[in-house]
Amino acid sequence: MSRPELADQGGQALSVGDLSRLAADVLGDIPFPALVLEIPSERIVASSPAAAQLVDPSGGMIVGHLLEEFTTDHPAPGSDLFAGGRLNGVETLRALRRPHGEDLQVRMWIRSFDDQPASEFVVVVLAVPASSTGALEPADWRQAPAIVGTADASLLVERISGDAEELFNLPVADILGRSLLTLVAPEAVSRCLSALAEASASHNGVTLHLDIHNGNTGPPLACEMLILPLEPSPSCSFVLLPIAPGLQDGQESDDLSVILLRLGRAAAVAEVARDVLDGLSTSKIPGLSQLTIRELEIVNRLRRGDRVPSIARALFLSQSTVRNHLSSVFAKLGVSSQQGLVDVLRA
Repeated sequence: MSRPELADQGGQALSVGDLSRLAADVLGDIPFPALVLEIPSERIVASSPAAAQLVDPSGGMIVGHLLEEFTTDHPAPGSDLFAGGRLNGVETLRALRRPHGEDLQVRMWIRSFDDQPASEFVVVVLAVPASSTGALEPADWRQAPAIVGTADASLLVERISGDAEELFNLPVADILGRSLLTLVAPEAVSRCLSALAEASASHNGVTLHLDIHNGNTGPPLACEMLILPLEPSPSCSFVLLPIAPGLQDGQESDDLSVILLRLGRAAAVAEVARDVLDGLSTSKIPGLSQLTIRELEIVNRLRRGDRVPSIARALFLSQSTVRNHLSSVFAKLGVSSQQGLVDVLRA
């Protein structure tokens, strides 16, 4: 898939028409509900097929219309929340109008194209309950690395997925109990605190770019971080998505497909964080912090009543791969069967 940049070869900003055409090309291949909006009007500039079906199930044309024509609540926050570059995205709840049924509540992850507050456009990924039509569906892009965890009201890391060992070059046991702020580069601490404050005040998730420590001596690693507020404030869930080395230093801001894919991945992982980490106790299930994000996704689906064949289809994995992941989960949590795992989780 080509990756159009948001400026022409002369470095000039693209017109709305040019952006619409480029965004339409990219969103046409995106497997999850995603939009490009012009702000502050929230006029829909481009839409993925999944978003068009979700926003207007009747099959009408949504591009060129205002998002509020399809919702029953107020417009989402605009670019003012990205002022100063401390945040590059926010989460908000919206209600999509359903003429012949109950309105559909969705989470919208709104992401700027860059860290400049004057941006006239935003990217939006829609996350809906897994039981609803149009829910985020996994695909190859979901194989991208991601780390999820929680921090308590003192910002000490309580839980973190096993993938963190590779990211931080530290055993999970050495990460647990540390301040979340010690994991980020010193120059990013103030932005991290600002994001935590915004998440606590708005009760919605936020996203920001920051560098994290890669072990005790390694160079900092660029990441996109999602912060999801918990009670009591400022306890939170967090998601870290490493940025490929070739896309560091803000270069990814010019690549719409990369932004969309990472935001889609982030929204999906955020749902796992809410469903699993926020609801399970590490003190009662000590091995929980050893699970990888893939294992957490499988555990979450098992909790909801899914079985191996349906989990394999949903995650685009073979049944044998799902069973291999489950065997790893059994060993880490000290159980010997799927039923034993379900009993532990429900207890």
